[in-house]
Amino acid sequence: MQLTPRQVEANRLLGSQAAHVMLYGGSRSGKTFLAIRAIVTRALAHVSRHAVLRYRFNHLKGSILYDTLPKVMELCFPGVAEHCHLDKSDWFYKLPNASEIWFGGLDDKERTEKILGQEYATMFLNECSQIPWSSRNMAMTRLAQNTPLRLKAFYDCNPPSEAHWTARLFVGKEDPDTRKKLADPDRFASIVMNPTDNLANLPP
Repeated sequence: MQLTPRQVEANRLLGSQAAHVMLYGGSRSGKTFLAIRAIVTRALAHVSRHAVLRYRFNHLKGSILYDTLPKVMELCFPGVAEHCHLDKSDWFYKLPNASEIWFGGLDDKERTEKILGQEYATMFLNECSQIPWSSRNMAMTRLAQNTPLRLKAFYDCNPPSEAHWTARLFVGKEDPDTRKKLADPDRFASIVMNPTDNLANLPP
């Protein structure tokens, strides 16, 4: 797997000092692929727990569990997947070093409560333009696992409207509630990615 120049830039941002990183732009740009790749890299580096959340679990299951995650493992971590286990009861992916990546949908209250009963080193909100600000804030309370990894929150979405909390937080660098400028704007980083940045990995 060869990352394109724009993807290299996005990957560098995911690993930067910024605690919150959003990748946004059109579909097929590789946003979700890069976020999952970064999570697996972190999970393999240290025993840890990570969460991938979307508004609807069925959408997450189809797009990430059965598509993006297998592709990431095959292309970026060859030979590792055969030593991993996908628990289809609680829906978590266990890596060879005992790290876990949990998957859930915020539309399922019982499932959300189960996932948010644990602490995580990484929180990834997939298609976060569909996720309410209050749900995002609730999820961030569980970004608290004590490991050698820096706590990180990843976000991806199609370009949001200027009124959406993602635009206010990452582009306007302001608190979506109070509209006051962030005291620590450098903690929030974003990059635009589009399919034209990923042509080398797309079919004609």
